[in-house]
Amino acid sequence: MADSLQRHLEQFKNFPHEAKPHLHVEPICDYGWLVKPKRTAVALPAGKEIGLTLMGLTHGNELAGAAVINEVLAHLGAGNLALDIPVAIILGNPWAAKENRRFLERDLNRSFGRDAAKLKEEIRAKELSPILSTTACLLDLHQTTRPSDRPFFIFGYNERNYEFARAISPRLTIVTHWGKPFSSEGMCTDEYVIGKGGTGISLELGQNGFDPYQIAVGVEACLWAIRVATAELSGESIAHRAATATPDLYTWAEIMNWPVKGYVELRDGLNNFAPVNAGDSLGRCDGEPIRAGASGRILFPKYLSKADQDKLTSRPTELCRVMKAISPTDLPTIKHPAS
Repeated sequence: MADSLQRHLEQFKNFPHEAKPHLHVEPICDYGWLVKPKRTAVALPAGKEIGLTLMGLTHGNELAGAAVINEVLAHLGAGNLALDIPVAIILGNPWAAKENRRFLERDLNRSFGRDAAKLKEEIRAKELSPILSTTACLLDLHQTTRPSDRPFFIFGYNERNYEFARAISPRLTIVTHWGKPFSSEGMCTDEYVIGKGGTGISLELGQNGFDPYQIAVGVEACLWAIRVATAELSGESIAHRAATATPDLYTWAEIMNWPVKGYVELRDGLNNFAPVNAGDSLGRCDGEPIRAGASGRILFPKYLSKADQDKLTSRPTELCRVMKAISPTDLPTIKHPAS
């Protein structure tokens, strides 16, 4: 695993040597390239200098993102894509990836929009913020800690985000939410881009690791993201892609908080999209049952050993989430901030 990661990091760093004359490549941050066509007729919105940002390794142990990013770069370098917009390509937290850790000092994907910049990930978020604030569209690649029976999009709902995801991969499940930020711990990349007037979504590929199927899904999504972002920024309709399928659609039924005290032990089998019923036991806290308050499907269960829990300086905020299936007619009317 470590050797594979090192090869991907070296491949990423060497990309400008492989790029063809039809592209202009410039560094925009450490582990970040801006790839631009030499000529384009596409005008970007006011205040936006980047048409699309593709991002991987936002969490260091979600390794497939590096493989996806490098395959996309290989297509760009080989001239397989007719690139008409500037595309930023970023590896978010390769330093945590080298240690196979989600983060080193603070979750990078909870560190945007903060005034403080003392911890490693806060400093990295400050470095990436000017890039994300000037990007029109973002696709951020992630993986889950526990097994998932499918890849899925996840993002804060507005109509443009929804249309963007549907146009990229019309059949992929969508998990969306509205009314409150995703996490009380801080702002994610997609939320930051949305707040700056852009379109921002994340794609969860499956359980972390270098899985060929997940990498293929990610590459296809990135290639379509380039085409869809180009079409949208050119004023073309992207609705016809969404008309080809109706994906499963979920939002929160319940966000289960981590108990305020005691040793937590989740029962086996609570993988992403596992079904649960209200009242089902999800595990125990100091011997007392933890029960689901709603029926639906599990998302982001947090399994921590007693040894890991004993090492924590602060308790996690969440135990897991329970999702409920909805239909498109259940979605609220929320226009994009820039609409």
